Order: sequence, then structure tokens, then C-alpha cells
Amino acid sequence: MTILQIRSELNLHTRCENQVENEIDRGPARAGDEELCKDYVKDYPRASHRPTRPSRKYNCHGLTFSSRRTWIWKPTEIAKILKDDEYEQIDLKDVLPGDVVVYSTSGDAEHSGIVIEAGFVPMILSKWGPAHEVVHRVNDCPYDSMFITYYRIKT
Repeated sequence: MTILQIRSELNLHTRCENQVENEIDRGPARAGDEELCKDYVKDYPRASHRPTRPSRKYNCHGLTFSSRRTWIWKPTEIAKILKDDEYEQIDLKDVLPGDVVVYSTSGDAEHSGIVIEAGFVPMILSKWGPAHEVVHRVNDCPYDSMFITYYRIKT
């Protein structure tokens, strides 16, 4: 029987076999995480708040790039994934469901999500920090949507 630590790093590699720094926190939600979820529901009433509980097991980047398995926090790791996994930047007019959106601040990836509906204002599935998963318009979230970039992975 495997004994898991409360916090650990998963073996998570890019297609080029470079390790992606990450952390999974298997502990319970922290004080305030439930309240954060309630605040988001109140502050973003047009979004569809999925019935997932707050969790620090994964974040938005963990949802987008590692199938909800871990928390990827360093912008350099997102840049590594985009490069090593051969994501190509695409224009808004070419965005399709399954593409990825990355929100940047000062050139660093701050937030990411998966496009679930294309259009002039795409719909995104993302996770808001330690809170819950949310389906929202690309510009209707607590992250700065002034600098967003869309990507599609090469197959």
C-alpha cells in the first residue's frame, strides 16, 4: 500500500520529457476557501459555477495542462509547457472548443483555461485559484483579460 504525503510533486513531464515543477496539496481546503467561492458566486452571477469544492490539489494551470492533477504555479513552467508541447498561438477568429487561453500580466502567465465555446466572446472552463471550477465568458472573471492569448496544441 502506497503512503501519500500531504504535499508532494508529481512526475509531470512535457512532451520533451522535461519535468514540470508542480505541487499537489492533498490536505483539506483552508480556512476562507469556502468563503472565496461564495464571493465569486456573488460577484460573477453570469458565470456557471460548477459544483466542485474548493481544492488546492490543482489550480487553473493544473486543470488546463495536467488533467486536474496538480498545482502549477510558476509562469516559467507554463512557458515550458507551451514550447515543449508545441502549442501554437492562434487568432481569436480561429479559436475552437478545446483550444487554450492564457491570461498574462507583465508577460507572465497568471491564469489559463480551456475554450468550450468559440465566438466573438469565447466561453472558458477554468478554476479560480483554490476556489471552484467555473464556466465563464473570457472577459468575465477575476483575472485581467487585457492580455489574453489563445493556443492550439499540434498533434
